[in-house]
Amino acid sequence: MCNTTSDRTYLQIITNAKCHPTLDTAFSTIARVIIQRHSRSRPSTTPIATVLLVLTCLLLVLGCDSARFNASDGWSGTIDTLSSGEIVVWNADKPLWAPDEGWQIVEEMRFGSDTGDDAILFGSIRSFDVDAQGRVYALDNQSQEIHIFGPDGVWVRTVGKRGAGPGEFENAAAVDVSRTGEIWVMEMQKGQLSILDSTGNYQRTERINSTGWDSWPYPGGFDQLGRYNALVLSFEAGKTSRLLARYYQSLAPLDTIALPVSPVKTERFEVVNEGGGSIRTSIPFQGSFNWRFSSSGNFWTLLTRPYELAEIAADGKVLRRITKEFEPLPVTSADMKAAREDLTWFTNQGGKVDESRIPRTKPVVSSFFGDDEGNLWVRRVETTPEDEESLFDVFGAEGHFLGEVRFPFSLRTNLEPIVRDGLLYGTTTDDLGADLIVRARIVKP
Repeated sequence: MCNTTSDRTYLQIITNAKCHPTLDTAFSTIARVIIQRHSRSRPSTTPIATVLLVLTCLLLVLGCDSARFNASDGWSGTIDTLSSGEIVVWNADKPLWAPDEGWQIVEEMRFGSDTGDDAILFGSIRSFDVDAQGRVYALDNQSQEIHIFGPDGVWVRTVGKRGAGPGEFENAAAVDVSRTGEIWVMEMQKGQLSILDSTGNYQRTERINSTGWDSWPYPGGFDQLGRYNALVLSFEAGKTSRLLARYYQSLAPLDTIALPVSPVKTERFEVVNEGGGSIRTSIPFQGSFNWRFSSSGNFWTLLTRPYELAEIAADGKVLRRITKEFEPLPVTSADMKAAREDLTWFTNQGGKVDESRIPRTKPVVSSFFGDDEGNLWVRRVETTPEDEESLFDVFGAEGHFLGEVRFPFSLRTNLEPIVRDGLLYGTTTDDLGADLIVRARIVKP
């Protein structure tokens, strides 16, 4: 259709330079101009040089390089590099895996089941960790005990108990195992870290600046580079902020960094009472903001509305952003009924609910976790009963959408699952609703 070398060049530029979704309309317009220029029935009077100038300016402003892929390359999406260095990965809703390449989850065993003479029944699992030998350490919130299981699932010993003495805990927030095998137990409200040896004998207590408050699930602990992260408070200029104090395994201080912050403001319903105080609650179906440590020592974050993952450095710089095409989920009448019931406490105290502010669609994802290979597992919001807490989108380390994985059990992600050497450890519940830890193998064809 193009009869001149320059026009063929223009179309090649358009094809290769679509480096930002907002430019799609502009590129399409330019392409139409070139096509019309060579059409007998619809000649164009638009100067092609002017149109090309607009294109060039847009590219210079956005300053990005782009690579485009389609199904023939095995993956459908775009990878763009902005002038800031940020990498933007957009995925079509089309998996990279072929139908016979998808990963399978095969359950191997459960810890805390009611089988065997030495069975341990958990009251409520507050935290858990897995050491390099595959031993599982589970902190029971009710008993304040730490139950240790061998890699064969057999109970080994129980350490710690409820109390105020050395090696005893009143409100332990998390258990972590160091690379030397020490058991580190965080008590946020006391602002202290109790350290036990590998057999559970009390060694020492270290002070941490977290007194008087608590957070669950505890967002600190060891990251994948072996640094210990403690959630602390900072008081500067009359403002209180939450930070992560990072330590070497010797507990020598490394640095203090800010926590990732959501770029989206949370909208709330609010009522002011007669005394001048206020009561606020979040508007339903807005979505949430979650973060995890990345395998490279940075952070990964998830905005559930929109569906967006981001890798963020310790200084707050966005390194990589990942999005995926999806079908919006409508808010159903059953969803609205449940939301109204959840807001009853607010309306009972004089709050007013303006339902016109409630979104008509809801997020399609709810949480995520990362594995030791840098893959990201994003939990889909269930649309059928069999999908409840079991369906995940999986992205590769570079941000490519690999495909869906369905678990044969309900995997809870409020306590972050641990994935090492092809084994996944996570929490679930039995038929009676009791907490369990499950180990499953990830089978990759």
